[in-house]
Amino acid sequence: MKTFSEFMEALTVQQRLKRSIATKKRSKVAAKKREISMKKPPSQEKINKAVKRAVRKKALAIVDKQGMYATAKAGAKTAIEKKADLKVQKMGSKWEKRLKPEIKKAMKDAYRSRVGHKNPEAA
Repeated sequence: MKTFSEFMEALTVQQRLKRSIATKKRSKVAAKKREISMKKPPSQEKINKAVKRAVRKKALAIVDKQGMYATAKAGAKTAIEKKADLKVQKMGSKWEKRLKPEIKKAMKDAYRSRVGHKNPEAA
């Protein structure tokens, strides 16, 4: 999967301008949808996505011991990502089981604080 910066490099200047205009036009709609979704509790799908993200982040942190992933060139990044993918394949399911309850609790707490529930048992 391409990262956002790799995706933007592939676009021409004209395409980037067109994308910018379209995004500005849709910004109000996107903001309203975001506001509505923030009022809903986290779905199982969102929780699973967050867990997958956390597992990937953990694998990258383990593989990238020197912390050079953020500033590395494309070739070095690819090598780090390949190592991280292997780590996720080996340890991913174990990490998912460990991280899921923590992430689920954090997401529910964040939802409660957004919505304004005073008593956590009431929700």
